[in-house]
Amino acid sequence: MNKLLNKLNSKKMCLIASLPQNSYELAKIAWESGADALKVHINIALHRASQNHFGSLEDNKEVFARILKDSPVPVGIVGGEETSAAERVLDDLVKMGFDFVSLHGHHTPASLVMRDDINNFFAFNSEYSFEEMRYIANSFVADMLELSVIATPNYGERLSVRDLAKYQYIASFSKTPTIVPTQKVILPSDVPALYKTGIKAVMVGAISMGKEPETISRTLKAFRSEIDKL
Repeated sequence: MNKLLNKLNSKKMCLIASLPQNSYELAKIAWESGADALKVHINIALHRASQNHFGSLEDNKEVFARILKDSPVPVGIVGGEETSAAERVLDDLVKMGFDFVSLHGHHTPASLVMRDDINNFFAFNSEYSFEEMRYIANSFVADMLELSVIATPNYGERLSVRDLAKYQYIASFSKTPTIVPTQKVILPSDVPALYKTGIKAVMVGAISMGKEPETISRTLKAFRSEIDKL
């Protein structure tokens, strides 16, 4: 609890690995390649970036227990795409040792925001207005903000200057640490520009690092190297 949040508040920029599969092998590769935190997933019929299906918490308990036992960095979890289902597993997620739960705001149960035993990793999507983002970013409802603001048809395109400007605008009015996921192709060489926007972390997933062990390791090490130069 608070491990990732403390890193976001103390480091220039953090590196988060969003695993394309709930795999111990990939988790180990991620932390050995320099990730400051890991994110796994449950209850997702089709993950847009990885194009994978993620089953229930019960289906994944064994691999999660192994990852949580051995991981030297905080581990969080995407709790799915349905409010009630996410709420039902919150106590189990805390007992297992997850540091944060990641959900879109419209899938986040109201009970989560008053808990002090797990952090709320709140994700915007492209449907949130800037006015709504501003209010949320300065309220009590989120501990961290994921800027998943790229519209679905634009997934996998190359990161643009317009995207950077949007990230900078949101970070400029947010008192809550902001995190950019790789919905578009973000390269390690983009780290200095992302840093200038004021975001606190880049979360690298399948679109930028692929799904194979070799590409995941190589890409995360390259991001780690660029972040360490800041």
